[in-house]
Amino acid sequence: MANIYLVNCNRYAFRMTDQSPSRSLDKIIIRLPDGLKERIRLVAEKNDRSVNAELLTLLERTYPPESIVDDYIRDIADLVRMAPTDDQARLWRSISEKIAVASRETK
Repeated sequence: MANIYLVNCNRYAFRMTDQSPSRSLDKIIIRLPDGLKERIRLVAEKNDRSVNAELLTLLERTYPPESIVDDYIRDIADLVRMAPTDDQARLWRSISEKIAVASRETK
């Protein structure tokens, strides 16, 4: 098992202090099965990122800030409004069903 330390970069403060700014950031330790850290490193290298940056990218995609979700909902509503009126109810039902399925899959 390998340990990886994740740091919340959103709280990173650029200031000169006696201690490293990373000391004040949120941290988490996760244990990885053998070989997974290397697989992550290879993907990070291919994406020209550090392992930490690669993991943060994946986590941000999986757990977006609420404002991004709100933006997606507004975009979806705009797209549905552009559809012909008689198709809008069907589109909303389809969207609702997909959200319900996704919700069940994340539990």
